Amino acid sequence: MKVDLNFDLDPTTEPEQLRSRMRQVRNRLLVESDWTQLGDAPVDVAAWAAYRQQLRDAPSTWTPGPTWDAPTPPK
Repeated sequence: MKVDLNFDLDPTTEPEQLRSRMRQVRNRLLVESDWTQLGDAPVDVAAWAAYRQQLRDAPSTWTPGPTWDAPTPPK
């Protein structure tokens, strides 16, 4: 899932601004998927846990740029 991080920033945006934007999006995706880790969630908890781990690892593997290839959430 490609995320546009530079939608309202100019082309000379500093990498730290892009990192901050990426973390904001990543944090929102984590919050939106918190419910998947509840004991009675009707989902594949292991698949969602792996997705959430990919989100947590993303800042350390991402090269700052105008887009971020976020992991695709499980079905």
